[in-house]
Amino acid sequence: MKRNIIISFLLSLLLFLMTFWIAAYSLYAVSMAEAICYLLLTYYILEKYAKPKTYGTHFVIAIIIGRILLDIPIRILEFRETLFSLFIPIVVMTSIFLGSLCFREKSRTVLILSIIILLLLSTIGQAQWLDTVHYVKQ
Repeated sequence: MKRNIIISFLLSLLLFLMTFWIAAYSLYAVSMAEAICYLLLTYYILEKYAKPKTYGTHFVIAIIIGRILLDIPIRILEFRETLFSLFIPIVVMTSIFLGSLCFREKSRTVLILSIIILLLLSTIGQAQWLDTVHYVKQ
């Protein structure tokens, strides 16, 4: 059990390291990429490791910690400078919770609605966040 939780943490950390560089090109692209990847990663990990009688809370927490572990020190030291990208972890946390919901419900409708929610958050939500941050900085 502990080994599987550590594997979940490491997979989440590895996924973050594989996708964070996309932010250099587009915040929208990194938001969409991370959201979809973390949704699928969460579903995969829960499908593979969670037992039928558990909901996989430990695995979800491990995935969240793996995602934000490297993000926290930068945000603590340079909070104002990283405020424009703060919405990305929010979208990713939403995708992790939606991935666990998809695992629990095992419904194609829930999966499709989850992807639609994530795409709307990654586009319209991200645009609103950037407009708000730009307005506040002025």
